[in-house]
Amino acid sequence: MKRLVPLLLAALLVSCQRQPESGGSDLTSRVLFTANGSYDAQADQRGKVADQVGVRRVRWDTRPPLPAQAVTVDYDGEQRTRGWQMTLEQPGFSAAELTGASGKQVTTVEGDATLMVSGPLARVLVLSPTPQSLQLLTRGYAVQHRPQLLPAFDTP
Repeated sequence: MKRLVPLLLAALLVSCQRQPESGGSDLTSRVLFTANGSYDAQADQRGKVADQVGVRRVRWDTRPPLPAQAVTVDYDGEQRTRGWQMTLEQPGFSAAELTGASGKQVTTVEGDATLMVSGPLARVLVLSPTPQSLQLLTRGYAVQHRPQLLPAFDTP
């Protein structure tokens, strides 16, 4: 039994290292794992954001945990799971592929966006600030750092 545990852990680690296919629950799970810190050990940069109190940043350039050229997560250092913003540069998937049928189109002061209304990413706002990037953020992050986006979260 003692020999079986390391083998099972190794198999789990290898399966977690695979890059997911675009779309579907694998992509959703990978987004959540990235936001919540599961891949921080592989990040190229980790540290505090100088101009924002309590905000920390993790960035992947060489081996992003999602299909994108680079991934950056800014998060509340004390409540990461509730307050984060993820920026994907040159993503290998679209907002529509990520949100699927569980997204509701909303208008924000920064343009059109999609609010996830169900599933694991419920209450996450997906913005496309440029054709080459996506931003995802929680209401908790918007309360502290992007209050101009709060009305989008209150959409019925």
